Amino acid sequence: MGTYDPATVLAAISANAVAVVAIGGLSILAMFVFFIEGARMGRRDCVYPMALWMTALWWPHDGSYLLHFNDWFGGRYDHWFMQMFWFAIVVTFLAETVYAWQTMRYGRDELSPGRTDAQHRLRILGALAAGVISWALVKGALADDLYLLSFMATLLWGAPSASALLGRRPDGRGQSMLEWICYSVMAVCYSIVSIAFFGGGFFHSWPYVGICVAACGWSFVVIADARRAGVPFASWTTRPATHALAQ
Repeated sequence: MGTYDPATVLAAISANAVAVVAIGGLSILAMFVFFIEGARMGRRDCVYPMALWMTALWWPHDGSYLLHFNDWFGGRYDHWFMQMFWFAIVVTFLAETVYAWQTMRYGRDELSPGRTDAQHRLRILGALAAGVISWALVKGALADDLYLLSFMATLLWGAPSASALLGRRPDGRGQSMLEWICYSVMAVCYSIVSIAFFGGGFFHSWPYVGICVAACGWSFVVIADARRAGVPFASWTTRPATHALAQ
């Protein structure tokens, strides 16, 4: 199955600029809160806030988008939508770098039991390097010049990260309700924008719509699971007493 024609999609985005900016802007705002809140929860609870495999996927994905600066500013895809995303991705890449640091700082006992700090850090750097290599291979095989498919695909796998951490930490340390509510808003809004305003074709195909439905549906499951785990509403609120961290 083919993907999309970049010129056609960018023309459709321009034709629907008001809706794309309004709904897409809400998605970006929710994305900012999600990433920053994750880092704040990691610092608050002294844990890594995102599953390592997720950080190792998102970090090179977003980093490579930033490195394609010339494509978005004056290059082959010189378009305001791609430029808007570039500035948004600066924030997410910095947050993901913080996640990687927090994984090295706080994750030894969970991820590298019996290892020294130096050995643990080396393992995390190795995982990030593997992520860079893996993303380079995947990106080379995808006909996705504008990253529009990969944005949705990486978004889909954020929810399994939360489920993995909730399985490892049933008390929900390192996570908040606000974080995953914003994740859900991000998934829903990007799904609406891409399906409704990116020009149809590939974005109306059942595999793409299926990814969107899966991402949105799993985000609702994570919110329910986080609520049952007794996570705090936000990084500045107190954890319910019945789920307080062990002292």
